[in-house]
Amino acid sequence: MFSTCNHHYNKRLSHFCQKHDEVICAKCIPESHEECQNVQPIEKAADTAKFGYALSSLETRIQNLKLIVTDMLRVNADNFSTLNDQKQTVKKKIKQIRSGINAYLEKLENELGNDLMEKYKVCVKEIDKERQIYLQQKENLDDWTREIKAMKNHASSVHLFSMAKLLHPKQKANEDSVQKRLADSKTSNIEFEQSRILLDFKRLVMSYGKISIRESPALMSSAHRKAFVIPSLLSRNDKPPSPVVSKFETSVFGNNVDVVRGCFLPDDRLFIPDSKSKIIYVCKINGANIKKIKLRHIPKDACVLDRSHALVTCGDSGIMMVDLRTLSPGTMIIPGGHCSAISCNKDKIFVVNDECKVSVIDLKGKVLKQITTRYDPYMITSNKTGVIFWTNYNNNNVNSILPNGTSQNVYSGSDLRESTGIATDNRGNVYVAGCDSSNIISVSRTDKSSKTMYAKRDGISSPLGIALSTDKSKLMVINNKQIRVYRTHSN
Repeated sequence: MFSTCNHHYNKRLSHFCQKHDEVICAKCIPESHEECQNVQPIEKAADTAKFGYALSSLETRIQNLKLIVTDMLRVNADNFSTLNDQKQTVKKKIKQIRSGINAYLEKLENELGNDLMEKYKVCVKEIDKERQIYLQQKENLDDWTREIKAMKNHASSVHLFSMAKLLHPKQKANEDSVQKRLADSKTSNIEFEQSRILLDFKRLVMSYGKISIRESPALMSSAHRKAFVIPSLLSRNDKPPSPVVSKFETSVFGNNVDVVRGCFLPDDRLFIPDSKSKIIYVCKINGANIKKIKLRHIPKDACVLDRSHALVTCGDSGIMMVDLRTLSPGTMIIPGGHCSAISCNKDKIFVVNDECKVSVIDLKGKVLKQITTRYDPYMITSNKTGVIFWTNYNNNNVNSILPNGTSQNVYSGSDLRESTGIATDNRGNVYVAGCDSSNIISVSRTDKSSKTMYAKRDGISSPLGIALSTDKSKLMVINNKQIRVYRTHSN
């Protein structure tokens, strides 16, 4: 099935054209591939194909399509059952009407009953026709599954490679067929509309009502949609890239260092306060080239003001300006209160400096506005329009404060427990760390829906602080005595 050429009868497949991504025979080369530079013997191209990504991807897609077809068969069977229930319901209503009228309506009842059965037969016929198509597709997929399994155990790499390349367009055709059928799929419903005029039966009532078939789209689940996302056929040794850019233990700074929060510097270095000492560490994203900034106070939180300056909260002592060019502490900004969580936007600073209070101050420390919050903010961030987002460690909410001071609940869901670190990207999407749920979720700016970006399977474990890089392409997660940097694909 997979060893002979599709274009030349009974010719053995002997070469692979990388340009056209096609296995071919010797006769194909002068006819169709003479100008192709990357034509090589199939033995060379098929090396390690048994364990290649293309084959495993194809197997996964076949299994996904089998699940969809099986699920649609279930929907098909459910439609049978629903139609029968609807038929019985309509008949019962017809009988209830008939009990209150005279024999004249018996003729109409029979006509209506016959119409009902005809409509029911039409629905059943259509459903059965669709069911046979799904059964045939499932049978084909089962055959391919068994054939792949058998060939993986006994066939050569050449046969496996050829099979993967030949099956790919057939599988794509199957997927297109099922996808189109899903898009066009309708469920049939029998409905009954009772006549409202029952006064002068002989003159006015010409029928009980009307039997009709209403079709509604068969719902396509998110699992179905994902099954039709066809992965790129990478080279035989390629694997999907890991989301982790780098990771290192916080012990590289010292055994007694306690890291809870931090941020990116504009040159992609990390700015890491030690909450137990008067030191801030600056390093590359892999933990290399560590430099120390010695402060006069213990740092609480930090954010970047511009390419040359960072802001560091120091509790009752206020906010310290740090010169990033010399990596040295500078002047203090004194807004009053106990300064903890901080964010900034241009010339405005947003700081938590009292219980259930967020202050908006200028660079001289003048309080421009103070906003009362329902809970005590644990960490805060702000976007380019001046909206403040904040979390509270003791609940599962994400909250916001609009520029006019109005407070809103942005998100609350079972997938987020003990919200801690928070950041926002250029599109207005919000990233939130769940300490107890050990995950990072993103909340959409447009519809407030959530998506789990990283979880335990990605190395997330009781995360605290998070921060986005300047270009928003990387996310730092301070994660149970470890710092991890992930790709975000949001820039």
